Amino acid sequence: MPLNYLEFREKLFTQGIFSISQIRLYFPDFNSDNLLYWQKKGYILRLRKGWYCFNEFTQVPEFSFLVANNLYSPSYISHQEALHFYGLIPEHIVNSTSVTTKKTVTFNVLDKIYKYYSIHPRFFFGYVLKKMTVNGWTRSFMIADKEKAMLDLLYLFDFYKTEEDLAEIRFNESVLEKDIEWQKMDEYLGRFNIKILEKKVRLIRKIHQL
Repeated sequence: MPLNYLEFREKLFTQGIFSISQIRLYFPDFNSDNLLYWQKKGYILRLRKGWYCFNEFTQVPEFSFLVANNLYSPSYISHQEALHFYGLIPEHIVNSTSVTTKKTVTFNVLDKIYKYYSIHPRFFFGYVLKKMTVNGWTRSFMIADKEKAMLDLLYLFDFYKTEEDLAEIRFNESVLEKDIEWQKMDEYLGRFNIKILEKKVRLIRKIHQL
């Protein structure tokens, strides 16, 4: 007899996104045929092998952030997507962009591309927890803070080198002026200890007269 869906939902819904191994923590004898049945009913969606989510979560604006954190960990949202989230760049970001200490990979999940860029473990810092709410339940996702999102972009993408290249990023000057903590930026640059990265930040400050 199939597992009662309401019982299943009660146990797993607060997670939003869940794996088969997590399911078996609650239901050791779980039959994976239930997942196929509930997918056909439209209750849940398959994200990638071994990972699923409740259909309701896809309506939440930050849903892709929760997916990104869970599908490949450790990871946090960064560079273009985080910069757009904070209003630092104007472009709408179609793909999800994260950094990870694992190898660089790309997944196609529910018609969205999730890209994970490999970064050295000593550079895996500068992220914060943000909350999202679904039907009264609160979940958190990890995202770079503003300063680290900028540095991850400049570190990972070598083609931003000259003053002209950096001007093309089109940073929002009012956000740079009001919201960026330049003392924190200097602290982060000290942890990177990469001269070319320091030069890029100096050029950005020169371009935007900061």
